[in-house]
Formats: sequence, structure tokens, C-alpha cells
Amino acid sequence: MQEISFDKTLEILKHVEIFIHVPVSVLKEIAKNISLPKFEAEERIITQGEKGDSMYVILSGQVKVHDREFVVAEIEEGNFFGEFSLLDDEPRSLSITAIRPTITGRISREEFYHILNKYPDVIRDIVKVILKRLRTQNRKIVEQLKQRQKELEELVNQRTHDLVLKNEELVNTLNELKRTQEQLVRQEKLASLGQLTAGIAHEIKNPLNFVNNFSQLSEGLLDELLETKSDDEKKEIAADLKQNLSKIHHHGKRADSIVKSMLEHARTGAGEKQPTDINNLCEEYLTLAYHGVKASDPDFKCHIEKKFEKNLPKISVVSQDIARVFLNIFGNAFDAVKTKHNARIEVHTASRNGTIEIAVHDNGTGIPQKIKEKIFEPFFTTKPTGQGTGLGLSISYDIVKSHGGEIRVESRENEFTEFIITLPL
Repeated sequence: MQEISFDKTLEILKHVEIFIHVPVSVLKEIAKNISLPKFEAEERIITQGEKGDSMYVILSGQVKVHDREFVVAEIEEGNFFGEFSLLDDEPRSLSITAIRPTITGRISREEFYHILNKYPDVIRDIVKVILKRLRTQNRKIVEQLKQRQKELEELVNQRTHDLVLKNEELVNTLNELKRTQEQLVRQEKLASLGQLTAGIAHEIKNPLNFVNNFSQLSEGLLDELLETKSDDEKKEIAADLKQNLSKIHHHGKRADSIVKSMLEHARTGAGEKQPTDINNLCEEYLTLAYHGVKASDPDFKCHIEKKFEKNLPKISVVSQDIARVFLNIFGNAFDAVKTKHNARIEVHTASRNGTIEIAVHDNGTGIPQKIKEKIFEPFFTTKPTGQGTGLGLSISYDIVKSHGGEIRVESRENEFTEFIITLPL
């Protein structure tokens, strides 16, 4: 396998998207400190489920991103992967394997921030690239899901027809339907991720705008600090700078919280139950669901009333699963009021008889009595073909049941719908 010189490493780094705005002097320091692991064809670089601590740049060769046998993407020389390791050390959701002999430039999160600690603007630019790449990837996922959803719906219809006509193929067809159902369940989870991402893209603008504005104000204050000779004025400017930095930190943590919500929502596998503040979870996902609707329909308006019981005790739940329930219920509520002139949604939380109760009330189109008993059945949907899998409420029902709770609905056609979720303390 051909060796990679320092000059070639530096030249490749200059053209890698994540380092486009990094000064050459800093790139040289990065190039001096990265390791150059080599991988043979079919050798695993990152294993699904392991904790991440490093980012990689492909200096020569080619790798594939995959979930077991399903290949999500192939990455060529001059590109990077493992960038989420710069944000946290949570288990990776996909594996990376060399397609042919490959040399990578590996830099650990610790070394990365040690080098760039003195360059906050560079870190901010790198985070912007990661967010832009994440949004692009999720747009592709949504497009692929739409196409796959259409294919799967056609497959289900064909298999159902075959069951009626060919009883002798019953066993094989049922097995195929079972595999299709598993695919649709994964698709529903990814579809909710797409909805969440739309809300995040809309919502994350606010803290980033604050960070940018306070950064600009601080630059002006620094200029004043350098020019003034008065000690009193210097103290006032220093106090203002400290206040600005505090605000930048606050809004930076808000942006971090939003990204972490999406990462938690995106992770596959069984999560662990943890003490969770239901009011905070409701607040977070109600906001993201609303911004998700606004992202697709900027003219949409809805009055939202939140009546959260103060000092609500925390309960032990798998937060990303309960968040998926909330996102589905809130999304359905916003869909139901889209045609209403005075659209209104109310969300209540309360502790009652050893349970936490969450009620979501909308003044939308309501649910006809004849179909109310079917809404929690798998694959049942009132949406047009191609716009719903019919699994959202079914999965939500299963999640709530698995937590020892229950979910019920009250509705009057053309007047209101109210979903009531109870979870045990």
C-alpha cells in the first residue's frame, strides 16, 4: 500500500469540505498530529454500536457506510466521515468498512479540540459544515423514503391480492409480509426523523442568530476596549463582554440541545429508561413539531396553549421513544387544524392517581365514529396514498403500552379530537 507523505496529506486536507475555512497554519498542525492507519479491503474501520472518539479523512482508497448488509453510501478519497465523534462519544449508528486498500488520516476528538481551542471561529465554521451536511443527508433520506414507501405500498397490495387468489402460497406470502412490516416500521421511524429534522432546521436558526449577533457586538466592544484609556470605561466594557459571552454560551447550549434531541431520536436499538422531565420533553417536541409544519407551510398559524403542572415528578421512560409518541400526536393535531381559520391546540400535563397524564386537544376535523376504533391498527390511515404508512399511531400505542401506560382518544367529528396518554410514576 503506497505511503502518504506529509505534503500530500496537507494538500488533501486543504480540499476537504470540513477544513475549507481552516487557516493553512492550523492545517499543518493538524497534519502533523493525525495518525495514518491503513486498512485492507473489507476491513472494518468503525463498527456499529461502538463509541466514537475520532474523525477520519480518506487520504487514499474508498469506504462504504452500511447497516449490516445494506450499503447507505460510498465515500471516495478526499472526503471525511465520523464527524459525529466531534460532538459526542455515543454509540455509532452505522458501520464503516474499506472497499479497497485504504489509508485514512485519523484525529481524535481530544486532539482536534486541543489544536482548535484557540480558534473558536474555525470551530463554529466546522459545526456549520456538519449541520449543512446533516440537513443534506436527511433530505436525501426523506426522498428515498418517499420512493421506498410507494414501492412498499404496491408490494403490500400485491401480496394481499395473491393471498386471496393463491391459498397454496399462504405461508411464503405471510413471511414476506412480515419482512415488509419490519421495513415499514423502520421507515416510519425515519419518516418521523425527517419531520423532526425539518423542525430542527427551522428552530436552530434562532440560537445561531443570537450567537452571531452577540459575537459581532463583542468584536465592537473589543475595539472600544483597545481604544479607551479610562479604567472605569474598561471595567464597563469588560462587564458587557462577560454578559455577551454568557449569552453566547446559553444560546450555544440551546443549539447543542436541539442537535442532541435529533441524534437521540435518530438512534436505533433499545434505549434505556431514565428519569425524564415530561414537561420539558413536551415543550421540546411540541416546538419542533410546530416548526416542522411551518417549514413546509410558512403561512400556517395555530394558537398553542400549554397548561403544564408545575413540579411534575420525573418518570422513568425511554425518552427517545416517548418523544416519538409526542411527535406523532402533535403532528396529527397540526394536520387536523390546517384548514381551520382559528386553529387551536391545547397541551395539558398533570399527575393523577400515581400516573402522569398528557392530554393533547385540537379543534380540528375530528375523527368519524365509524373509524375511531381502527386508528391504532397497523397500516390504517386516512391520508392519501403516499402520504402515510398508517403505522404512526400503532407504533405510539405499542410504545406507551410497553411503558405500562395507556393511550385513548375522544373526538367529535368536525369539532375536536383529544388524545390522552397516561404513564405510571
